[in-house]
Amino acid sequence: MTCEAKFLFGDPPMVTSEKDPSLDVGRRFIAALGRQSWDDLAGCLDPKVQFRAVTPKGFRTADDRAAAAGYLRKWFGDADQLALQSSDVELMHDRVRIAYRIREHEDQWYIVEQQAYCTVHDGQIMAMDLLCSGFRPEVPEGPS
Repeated sequence: MTCEAKFLFGDPPMVTSEKDPSLDVGRRFIAALGRQSWDDLAGCLDPKVQFRAVTPKGFRTADDRAAAAGYLRKWFGDADQLALQSSDVELMHDRVRIAYRIREHEDQWYIVEQQAYCTVHDGQIMAMDLLCSGFRPEVPEGPS
């Protein structure tokens, strides 16, 4: 018995406008995270946001704005330096994808990536499904 994979290529993917209003909340979310502005970050979330995160330490859930923002504050709030290395906010069909890579310093330098898929309504995130790489210790590059 053979198994054949079939790949179908049709029309090019839908190009979305960078001005789509649902993208604004993702941009505000990343900006607030980068400033460690927890009140502004919480303001991006609906009061009854459904937050689910998969991290190396396990599954985290919250069903309100304060608890969801609390996770992000716990993860990034102790950094004495935080630098956004890259970010992307785009539509993924009916959801908003928010992705970012952060370099942060606490007791040493770490790199962390997170990617989230969000349901947005009236300028707020109603649901967020987030995946976290974990805080990976930055290894200085030496001579090769």
